[in-house]
Amino acid sequence: MRPWEGAEIKKPIVDLGISQWSTMAEDWEKESERLVAAVVEALAAAPWGGGAEGDAFKAAHFRNDGPIRMLNQCGSLSKEITDASGRLRTTIDNTLGTDADIEHDLATREI
Repeated sequence: MRPWEGAEIKKPIVDLGISQWSTMAEDWEKESERLVAAVVEALAAAPWGGGAEGDAFKAAHFRNDGPIRMLNQCGSLSKEITDASGRLRTTIDNTLGTDADIEHDLATREI
């Protein structure tokens, strides 16, 4: 027996969960934009200074794109998290539609 055999999708429960996910994701996307902007602003202030030690720190800190790569990934991941709810809703609707079509086919099939 497969773990999902006999599983049933309860649309109202799924819709509630997806709505909660969507709300959380949209809130996080806005918050992450604010946090990324704050980090960019802090980096622009160049708090490491201009001396040899500051230059060495900056070179090490920004090696391999340093925080810039992380900040870009944060934005991309936040968007993917937000978009996941729509993709999941489509997948669930397609699954329910397929199940209904199969059930109808089995019920009307001549033996």
